[in-house]
Amino acid sequence: MCTVPLSRYGIGSPVRKISTRPGRRAYHAGRMTLGHDNAGFDLAVVGAGAAGLTAALFAAQAGARVLLLEAADDIGGTLHLSHGQLSAGGTRLQASRGITDSPDAHFADVMQLSEGLADPAVVRRAVQEAPVMVDWLLEAGLEPLADHPVTGASPGRPGYGTARYLWARGQGRDILALLRPALAPLIDDGRVRLVTGARVDGLLAGDDGGVDGVTAAIRDGGRLTARARHTVLATGGYAMERTLLERFSGRPAYAALACPTARGDGLALVEALGGALRGHALHRPGTGLVLDSEVWPTRVSARFITAPQLRAPWEIWVDDGGRRFVREDEPVALVRERALLALPRCRFHVVADAAILDAAPPAIEGQDRTAFGPLCGTHPMFHRAGTLEELAARAGIDARGLADSVHTYNAAVRTGHDPLGRGHLPRPIGRPPFYAVTLHGASATSAVGVTVDDGLRVLRVDGSVIPRLHAAGEVLGSGATLGQAFVPGMMLTPALALGRWLGRDLAAAQR
Repeated sequence: MCTVPLSRYGIGSPVRKISTRPGRRAYHAGRMTLGHDNAGFDLAVVGAGAAGLTAALFAAQAGARVLLLEAADDIGGTLHLSHGQLSAGGTRLQASRGITDSPDAHFADVMQLSEGLADPAVVRRAVQEAPVMVDWLLEAGLEPLADHPVTGASPGRPGYGTARYLWARGQGRDILALLRPALAPLIDDGRVRLVTGARVDGLLAGDDGGVDGVTAAIRDGGRLTARARHTVLATGGYAMERTLLERFSGRPAYAALACPTARGDGLALVEALGGALRGHALHRPGTGLVLDSEVWPTRVSARFITAPQLRAPWEIWVDDGGRRFVREDEPVALVRERALLALPRCRFHVVADAAILDAAPPAIEGQDRTAFGPLCGTHPMFHRAGTLEELAARAGIDARGLADSVHTYNAAVRTGHDPLGRGHLPRPIGRPPFYAVTLHGASATSAVGVTVDDGLRVLRVDGSVIPRLHAAGEVLGSGATLGQAFVPGMMLTPALALGRWLGRDLAAAQR
C-alpha cells in the first residue's frame, strides 16, 4: 500500500470557509485513524456538496457505513451559491400539469443542445435517475416557482422542447435545507461519520492499483487516515485554483467566482493514479462581465448587456488589436462566447462615442445611461478620451487597428452593408469624447473533469478501471453534461441524481 499525495501537484494552499456553522455532529480532530476494524467503512465520500451529500445519504439509508469528508467547515458546497436549477423528464410535477415527458426525450434534448459534445453515457445515466431525485426533493418539501416547470429558453439560448426545468425561490439553499435534516439522524446514529475541515490529500493505493481509502489534512494541523471498500470523489471543480484554471482553459484566469473549495483536488488525485481527464476544449466564458481588475482573484462589478434580444448594439466590439471579431448583433450566445474564447487574452473592448452614449439605451444591467460617464477614470475598465488614438492607449488597444475598424464600420453605416453581417447600424462613431469599456471572459464552472464509465467508475488513460474509485458531481467536468453550451439544469441535477444512484448502487454491492 502507498499514499498518493496532492502536494506532488503543487496544490496546497489553505481552504477558505464557506460558513462558520459546523455540520451537525461534525468531528474536528487532531490525529485520527478510522476504519481499521475488519470491515472499515463501506464508503468514503470526499466532498459534501450536492453529489457527496446524496451519495452519503442514500448509501447510509441503504445500510452502508459511510465516512463523509468535507474541506470546509460546513456541508453544502456549491448549494450555498447555486441557483438550484433542476431538470428531469417524467416527474410527478409534470404529470400533475398534463405534461408528457420521459428520460429518453430529456436525453435527446440534452445531446442536441450540447451539440453532441456531452458524454452520452453520463448524460444517459443522469437523465434516467433525474426524475426519482427531483420527485424526492418535491416530496421532501421543495416548492418550485409558481409557473414551473418551464423550457429554460432565454435570449440567445435555446431551451428544451418540453417544460422540465424548475427551481425554488431559495435556489440551492432550499435544496440544502432538505438534505441537511435528512442526513442528521444518520450522523446521530453513526451510519454516517461526518468530518468537516478535512481536506483529502492522498488516496490509499492497494496492491492491485485500486483505492483502499483516503488520507486527509485536518484543519489546525491534524491528520486522518481511513480505509474504505469504495471511495467516491465528489470534490467539485477547479475554478478557484488559478494554476489549474489557466492550465486547462489555456486562457488567463481573472475572476474567482466559484465555491471556495473548488480547488481541483479530485482531479489531481486521479491524475496521480494515472487517471484520465477530459473536456479541455469545452471551457465556456461569459461575454458581458465587467471585472474589478485583471488581477486574480478579482470579482465581477457589473454586467454589460451583450444579448441583442435585450438591447440592440450601438457600439462596436474590438479585440486588443483593434479588430472587430464577431458581429455585435449575433443572436446566438454560444457563437459570441466561442468568438471571445478565440482571443488569446479572452477580453475585448466595447467602443462608442458621445453621440451613442447620449442616444443609446442603457448598457449596464441595473443602471441608467448616466452611470457610464462617472466610471471613466475611476473604474479600471471604463475609459474616455478626446481622440481614438488616446482612447486606444488608455484601454490597451492597437491604435491603427481601432482607427481602421471605426472607418470600416462608419462606411457600413453609410451603405447599410457590414462586412461581418451586422444588421443594426444606428449611427457612426465620430463625435468626441470617445468611450470604451473592457470586458473579460470568466467562468464559475470547470469544464475539465475525470473520465468515468457508465457506472461512474474512474478510468485510467489506457481506458482501464481504477478499482474501487468512483466520481460524481462537477469533478466529472461541466463538459460531461453540458458540452460547451448552456443546457438547463444539467449541472446540479446530475450531481444530485448521480450521487444518489452511486450511493445506493455501492451500498447494494456490499450486501
